[in-house]
Amino acid sequence: MIGMRSSSSIAAARHLQRREFERLSHHVCDRCDRVLSINETIERFCESCEQPTTPVERSAA
Repeated sequence: MIGMRSSSSIAAARHLQRREFERLSHHVCDRCDRVLSINETIERFCESCEQPTTPVERSAA
């Protein structure tokens, strides 16, 4: 069957994706230091602070 994978291979793939995501740089709010969503980064508005923000790029690694 095409597409059949064991649960261990799926777990391994998720683990690799999570590690790659953690290595990416993220934009954070300059006030509360929370990682911003793409929309928040574009709009320059932090929904947590409910205030305008200047997104700061921060490397997670």
